[in-house]
Amino acid sequence: MFSERLKNNATGILNRIENHPFVTGIAAGKVPNKALVFYVEQDFNYLTAFAKVYAGAIQKCASRDDMRFFYQQLGFTLDDEVLAHQIFCDVAGEKYEEHQRADQAPMTYLYNEHMYNAMRTGDLIDVLAALAPCPWTYNEIGKKMISENANSTLNPFKNWIEFYGEDDSVEQMFTMIDREAGKYSDEELDQVEQRFLKSCELEWEFWEQAFYQKDWHFKNSN
Repeated sequence: MFSERLKNNATGILNRIENHPFVTGIAAGKVPNKALVFYVEQDFNYLTAFAKVYAGAIQKCASRDDMRFFYQQLGFTLDDEVLAHQIFCDVAGEKYEEHQRADQAPMTYLYNEHMYNAMRTGDLIDVLAALAPCPWTYNEIGKKMISENANSTLNPFKNWIEFYGEDDSVEQMFTMIDREAGKYSDEELDQVEQRFLKSCELEWEFWEQAFYQKDWHFKNSN
């Protein structure tokens, strides 16, 4: 299956994500407040773009079932994922409403443009390949933490871990990718794989950016 090829070739990147200090900090229940806040500010920007790409994907769907999937995921992105942000803000002692107007940091901008490019220039499979790494890597992170009992009642990130560890919506995305893959040549699928792997690497970059609060250099040049 093409989706298995994608996941297998992304194993190295996934391992790096799972071992990133931000992610291991969530498992340990200790993440610097500045990192949590920067993450929330940037993820608010990212999920806004993610939702727009979900909406755009509906135009590329040939069936109502596919349209319904993206419609449902659009609601999840706009409404349900607020919980994950709220958890980080609560731990950091911040009000979520005060962190929804930040400018896009470099990797947020790059990731969003990568998704927009798939929506503007690609087919449904291209959009799926660009989007899937987000729910896939988060689900893998959550499942791993749950298997290691990181979601204990003593961990302030318990609900965050379970929120992502129990969300298996990405499996339907991979099913759709496998179905669509039969329509394309090997060379075209290589390009689809590149979109997927770039999104996986940008997931790691997103954690890195938040943990070290990496912003545009010109902001600190004055």
